[in-house]
Amino acid sequence: MPAVPSATARRHAALVELINAADRDYYVADAPRLPDAEYDALRRELEEIEGEHPSLRSEGSPTQRVGPRELGGALGEVQHERPMLSLANAFSSDEVAAFVLSAAKGLAGREPELVAELKIDGLAISLRYERGLLVRAATRGDGSTGEDVTENIRTIRVIPQELREPITAEVRGEVYMPKEAFAALNAAREEEGLQLYANPRNSAAGSLRQKDPRITAERNLAFFAYQLFMEPQPASQSAALQQLHALGLPIEVHARAGLNAAGAAAFLAEWEEKRHELPYETDGAVLKVDAESDQALLGSISRSPKWAIAYKFPPEQVTTTLLNIVVEVGRTGYLTPVAEMEPVLLAGSTVRRATLHNIDEIRRKDVRIGDVVILQKAGDVIPEVVRSVPARRRGVLPEFEMPSRCPSCKGEVLRDEVRHRCPNPWCEAQLFEGLRHAIGRGALDIEGLGEKLLAQLVDRGRVRRLADLFTLTTSDLDGLERMGSAAAKERKAGANRIDNVLRELNRRKEQELWRVLVALGIRHVGETTARDLAAELSRRVPAGPEWSARVAAELRTLKSEDLTSVSGVGAVVGESIERFFASEATGGGLQELLAAGVTFKPSAIPAALGTSGPLSGEVVVVTGTLANSGLSRREAHDRIRAAGGAVAEAVTSKTTLLVAGEKGGSKRADAERLGVRIVDEAGFLRILGESASGG
Repeated sequence: MPAVPSATARRHAALVELINAADRDYYVADAPRLPDAEYDALRRELEEIEGEHPSLRSEGSPTQRVGPRELGGALGEVQHERPMLSLANAFSSDEVAAFVLSAAKGLAGREPELVAELKIDGLAISLRYERGLLVRAATRGDGSTGEDVTENIRTIRVIPQELREPITAEVRGEVYMPKEAFAALNAAREEEGLQLYANPRNSAAGSLRQKDPRITAERNLAFFAYQLFMEPQPASQSAALQQLHALGLPIEVHARAGLNAAGAAAFLAEWEEKRHELPYETDGAVLKVDAESDQALLGSISRSPKWAIAYKFPPEQVTTTLLNIVVEVGRTGYLTPVAEMEPVLLAGSTVRRATLHNIDEIRRKDVRIGDVVILQKAGDVIPEVVRSVPARRRGVLPEFEMPSRCPSCKGEVLRDEVRHRCPNPWCEAQLFEGLRHAIGRGALDIEGLGEKLLAQLVDRGRVRRLADLFTLTTSDLDGLERMGSAAAKERKAGANRIDNVLRELNRRKEQELWRVLVALGIRHVGETTARDLAAELSRRVPAGPEWSARVAAELRTLKSEDLTSVSGVGAVVGESIERFFASEATGGGLQELLAAGVTFKPSAIPAALGTSGPLSGEVVVVTGTLANSGLSRREAHDRIRAAGGAVAEAVTSKTTLLVAGEKGGSKRADAERLGVRIVDEAGFLRILGESASGG
């Protein structure tokens, strides 16, 4: 065997180190640093070197395993009964043709029938069912050993806890985060000054590997099954997909069977164009030899089967010109640089703006005003500047600098960890963003009070604090844009916009405590922490007259060491809560709300999953308006969960109860067709043990 050139050996060692580090970032930290295309190129180079010099190939090489050798350590380990292999990749039609030719060669010249399935960019999961019941769930890990995520998997509502048949089987599939949920999660993380997830795959992985299943439950994860092991084993992959569906497991519905090489190429070309129409991210397709007997003949190599290949769609990137970088101030005071670009069509929509996150990202990507930049969409959702193209830079362009003064209030800006922050709690930009957050669905859920109206009230100085909203009068709204005039001669009979806004504000003066805590905008306190804190306060402060005032007083006395006893509250969060209520600027927020007529009530959300109640085991859909009780859709969902039920948006064969309010749509007809029990609003409240007033 010829000696390996020293330069080749050094390059091999460097590639092993680079890929191992990238694997740790991707699989363990859920925070990839390398773009997929760059990672794939490094891996292909490593495979080529080892192909030419087999002596370099060792057990420690990334080519000899599926994922990283170390796991995250936060969850228990599970040994897989059979290895969870990865797939070899193809990046061109020639490589797909070579795969089909190789499979035919392994089958004595007979070209096999193929199944094509869209490749969902998520986290591979193994589900173990015994006598039809879900008993264990594990990540792929290194292919031999994964992490036990059973309790977190149980929070994903599309994964059945019990199959439709009492069989023992292993189901493999992909946990993923839909595009809409990914965009919402990153928007919330950016508001809190937290590191953003790079793509939906890492969002799903980070969500599934939480120590607290309640956090996983809030992330709106979904699942597609794609592989089944049972006795007797289905005769083909297409039959296995049909069996998975029959067992009640969700499958990706665009799979296509009976394909030859030409049919597979047509499928790939079709979905390279159509993939952006899907509500979830797909980065390619998987081609599999259909017949199980053919799969057995072809077998596997060390890390991948020879009967399947993953085709990667080329990354969709465009170039455009960076016209300007503007700095926006969020509700927590963080300054975010935003790229304003020459409009360009990307992934089906015109993009003009993209966040640059922070100054360190700008430096790392070497982005300067006037540059030609490469643009892509993270998860096909969020526009992202990948980097500049220095070769097309005209002359010397100055580096961008973050402002030393807040663009809104002109106060001094501080550097906080990796980001810049305006510490002025009276900054107008923070006031507006904070109020916009407070009236949203995840907080006080005030309908009809839109951003334009809110901006007018802030600009006029009428609303400076959250409590100011609840003291608005007709004269405050009179004449504002889209509000109309309160003058009698111009006033239409019946309800009007001014009356509607004031009525909604009055209706929202009774709020669950956790919603009020979210609305206050306490740094690091999201919905989960607010619910936990509200539950703790409900235990600490006995029910009775003036409960709201006593809770407000209690919060101002709590120290960080008291707060860390609350589930999910660590030292950093505890200190943040203590600082908020001790601050002269923010600490009196609850008392101000009380003075404006707002009262708090214990949250209807239980502090732990699995709480029993009158709707325990029920899957409930709400349609129409619950006019008599005044419950919003979100509040109705809260009541259902608090009563032990599961909430669904669509009526399916799994739905057990439909709550039909006024002006319901087609869901009632679907429920009648499927034989689902239907109750009206009064019946729903009777089940909950509540009166028509929602009490």
